[in-house]
Order: sequence, then structure tokens, then C-alpha cells
Amino acid sequence: MAQQKTDSPRRSFLRRVMGDSIWSIAGLMLMNLAAQFAVYPLWNRRLGNESYGHILFLLSAMNILAVSMGTACNYGRMKESAERETGNRTYLQVLAWASLAAVPYMIVASLLSGAGMSPAETALLVLLTVATMWRFYADVGYRLTLNYRGFFLYYLTVSLGYGVGVALFLRTGLWPLALLPGELAGLCLVLLRGHVLRPEPEREPEAVARRVTRVILTLFATEVINNLIFNGDRVLLNALLDGTAVSLYYQASLLGKTMALIATPLNSVLIGYLSRYEGGLDRRLMKRIAAASLAALAVVTAACTLAAHLLIQLLYPQNYALVRGYFPVANLAQVAYFISGIVATVLLRYCRIRYQLYINLVYAGLFLGLCLPAALLRGLDGFCLALLAVCLARLGFVLFLGARSAWTGKGLNDNETQGSAGPVL
Repeated sequence: MAQQKTDSPRRSFLRRVMGDSIWSIAGLMLMNLAAQFAVYPLWNRRLGNESYGHILFLLSAMNILAVSMGTACNYGRMKESAERETGNRTYLQVLAWASLAAVPYMIVASLLSGAGMSPAETALLVLLTVATMWRFYADVGYRLTLNYRGFFLYYLTVSLGYGVGVALFLRTGLWPLALLPGELAGLCLVLLRGHVLRPEPEREPEAVARRVTRVILTLFATEVINNLIFNGDRVLLNALLDGTAVSLYYQASLLGKTMALIATPLNSVLIGYLSRYEGGLDRRLMKRIAAASLAALAVVTAACTLAAHLLIQLLYPQNYALVRGYFPVANLAQVAYFISGIVATVLLRYCRIRYQLYINLVYAGLFLGLCLPAALLRGLDGFCLALLAVCLARLGFVLFLGARSAWTGKGLNDNETQGSAGPVL
């Protein structure tokens, strides 16, 4: 009976996570599909390949700042909310300073891109960067209250705003307008229905504000590294080999990379529930996490590889014979990266915040140290094998950090006790 009482809350926890994951995944998938299948192809058709390439570069530059800072504030507040009541003031202050920094940052990026943007396009791009940053933070209210139906409505609103943006772009020719109405629509919804974007009248104690700022900056550094290396395969292959190598690897790993669309909403649900879950990271939980990770690695890789044979043959029949040999290796690498990201989110709840930085620093070092010489010496074949080794090493390192914390108690948050981690061997 005691065993049943112990397991029942965890089973109920998993059921709630899966149910809310469906709402979360549906919302973010809807937004991403609206951007990837409506906005991006329209840019390409209307502006041509050269201008479209400049836009993709500028969006990458935007994401390095906007997504990194918005996510850092979002995850930072979720982590702090697991320990105490949190307010908006410090997070909004950090976002305000980052918004000011976005002005010169995006102006320089637009000049480096060679896009020849008009002053109106540059101003709209800066505004888009700021709005995207705040939009990434603003969904934290839905996560804190575990309101994932509201979370879905939030991203549905963003998606509908993209539809308005498409009409504005067709009318004006100003490409940032295709996305800007969606970002602003999501922020307006939060302002009308919640308090996440409204600062409290009273200030937080200075010591608390400093601690919150340190957490945000640590997560920001982690996210910057993550966003820099997320597209590192395309940058490195284009620089060292050629555009054909970029296209072939993109097509070979396409199914594995789509897991990122699932990882983001799943991570958001996990961090929301883990911030309320009072259990510790003990040996039993860590064993289950490791076993589930390895099982998912095998099953998801097999599914992605099979789907790749069907989808790539349909979408890119001229290249299918060239890329099919890369399917197992390329998809295994991307799935390993996806699973390690989910496990790292679990560690964010239980372990010291700097572990997140360690994980991405190790990945970045291995990526540069292995993939660069492998691409130079063995071309695309060498790059694929090297990236697979790097992604598996990242997964192994994440599981090692979790196991070390569960077995010894080292690396756990200060509010965790040695007892919750089990006896020391």
C-alpha cells in the first residue's frame, strides 16, 4: 500500500504533464507552422533568394538577443517561483535595459547583413526584436498558473496576428511587418488579461533583485551559447565546404530537427510543473530519467529515420539518393540533442543554475574541437560522425550531472537537503 501511495502522485503528475503538453505543443506548433509555411515562403517568392538570405541572417541575429533574453527571464522566474513568491519588477527592468541594447545591436546587424534596408525597415526590425523578446517572457504567467489552455490561446493569437502581418507586408513591402503584428497581438492579450507585464508598485529588496539579476544573466549566457550553436552546423558547413553540403545535411536531419518544435513546449510544461513539484532528485527518479532517455533515443530516432525516407523522397526527390545514407546518423544526433535539452530542463529545477552554462560550454567546445577538423579532413561524412559524437557526449554529460547530484547531493540547489538525494555511497 505504501508503494502505491508513493507512485500514485507521480502517475498523476505524468498524466497532467502529458495533457498540458498537448495544449502547449499545439499552440507553439501552430505559431511555427504559420511562420514557416506562410510567412517565410512568401518572403522568398516576393523578394528573391538573395534578399531572403539576408532576412534569415537578420532573424538569426535577432534571436540571439531576443529569444535568449526573453527565455532567460522566463525560466529565471519559473525557477525562483519554486522557492518563493515572485514579482515582475526586476524581470521587467532587465528586459527594459535589453530593449535599449537592441537598438544599436540590430542597427549594426542590419549594416553587416548587406541587405540595404530602408530606415523604415530598420526601425520595424528593432521594434520586432523588442516585441519578440517581451513575447518570450510574457507567456510565463500561463506557466506559473499551469493554464495551458490560456497558453494555447496566447499562441493562437500570435498566429492570427501573423495573418494580419502577411496582408500588411503585401500592401507595403516592408518585410518585418509580416511578423510584428503577431508579436504585438500576443503582448496585448497578456496586458488585457493578466499582470505579467505590469510592475508592482513596491520595490523588491536589493539583495533579492541582485540574486534575480544574477540568475537571469547566467541563463542569458547559457541561451546565447545555445542559440549561437543551434545553427552552427549550417554556418560551419557553408564556411568550410559549400552550399550543397548545407542543403544535403539540412534535408538529412530535417525530421530530427523538427523535434525542437516539440522540445520547446514540452520544456515549458515541465518547468511549470516541476516548479510546484515538492519531491527531490533522488536515485530512483534519476534512474527513471536515464532509462526513459535511452529508450526515447532509440524509439524516436527509428521513427525519424523511417519518416525521413518517406518525407524527403516526397519533398526532395532529386536529392533522396544522395541523402538517404545520412538519415540514421543525422537523425540520431539531433534526437540526442533534443533529449539532452529535456533532461537539462529537469536539472534546472533541482540543480545549481550554473550547470546549464556548463552543459552548453561543453557542447560548444566539443562542436568546435571535433566538427571543424572532421569537416576539413573528411567533408560531410566526417562532419556527420563528429556531430553525432558531440550530441551523444552532451546527453551523457547531462545524465552524469543528474546522477552525480542524485547519488552524492553535490550540485543540488541550496534548498535541497542531502537526505533528499539519498545516502552517499
